[in-house]
Amino acid sequence: MSRCLVGFSVLFVAALALSGGSARADYRSGQPSGHQWLWQCDGIPRDEAKFQCFVRLFLLDVDSSRDPADELPRIDARLVKIGGFARAWCHPAMHEVGREYAEQHHVTLATLQHYIPRSGNPNCSAGFGMGLVMALGPEIIRTGGRAGLAECRRQPTRYRVYTCIHGLGHALMRGFHGSLSLAVKACRGLGPSAGPDCAVGAFHDYWISLRGGDGTTKLEGVQTSPRVVCNGHLTYVRPCWFRYFLEDPLAPPMQTPADLEHACRGLKRLQLSGCISAAAATIGGDPFAQVRICARLNPVDAASCIRGAAVQAFVGEPRRQLRLLRSCAEMRGPFAQRACYGWFGRTLNVLTNGRFLADGCSTLGRSRARSACQAGARLIDRPLLTFS
Repeated sequence: MSRCLVGFSVLFVAALALSGGSARADYRSGQPSGHQWLWQCDGIPRDEAKFQCFVRLFLLDVDSSRDPADELPRIDARLVKIGGFARAWCHPAMHEVGREYAEQHHVTLATLQHYIPRSGNPNCSAGFGMGLVMALGPEIIRTGGRAGLAECRRQPTRYRVYTCIHGLGHALMRGFHGSLSLAVKACRGLGPSAGPDCAVGAFHDYWISLRGGDGTTKLEGVQTSPRVVCNGHLTYVRPCWFRYFLEDPLAPPMQTPADLEHACRGLKRLQLSGCISAAAATIGGDPFAQVRICARLNPVDAASCIRGAAVQAFVGEPRRQLRLLRSCAEMRGPFAQRACYGWFGRTLNVLTNGRFLADGCSTLGRSRARSACQAGARLIDRPLLTFS
């Protein structure tokens, strides 16, 4: 399966279309006629068509619930049991579901809070919330994003604030019809606490739009090289790089330290750091596999590499979070180790809404490791710049 689903607009298979109230009840119960939930999509061989099948069933489920704020957390919980394609691709699928739902139900900034999922789960719930915000692009640009930022800051957890601000970047890109410079300028206008993470969303949307994915209009005649786009003329270097390799269907696989070094050869300083982080974000497997590869790089590149680890994969799993934190001992040398403890302390504290500072960092026996973790955790309200 390719890294990204090229051609999200593949027609939904007519034979699998659903109708009728009884079908809706089945999907919400998770027990459709004796079959596993979402079974209608399982036999579709093409990834693009299967993806669209899940989009339609998810939208049907959310519509039927009449309460997306509570239904999305339930969907996340069901998919933990099901796993597979549906769970892996729920976040991007919910971008589309959220946009369609917002349009069908006339969601506005004033009513957004009624629909945002009551969950910090980074999978389906975060994807749906971002989709809602994306759909509000024309309304958001009227105030340069400031009205949207005010709504984002009303979210009850740090991670939900982050995902909302990230969604603002997507929304601004769509509101400005794909103009990256205008979208990034608007993000910058939100100030130093929100601008960088808003920009992550704007750059992400730009890379997606090069292939016309995720409901974007394919951009033509624009710069496609991150070495040019991310050279600093748009202020933000790391946020610019971070989603590039993830959205490039032709990007080489990143399986060894040499792969990362080859992808970023010739770059220096912040561009090199941004590129290494972006390449690391595509390493297959789980965050532990990412750490193992990062640990084999030189200390400076290892510190950049660890920023690409998919920390959010362990949301709600405290034991694995602690194990991930302790894996920083694999890093070569004190510089890379401190960077690792600091980054995981910071991002895990975001995911736990401030609990990891006491519940996670304090479990480290070595004082230097504990201090680095705590220092990172205390940066919970600072922009993240590189975070999925």
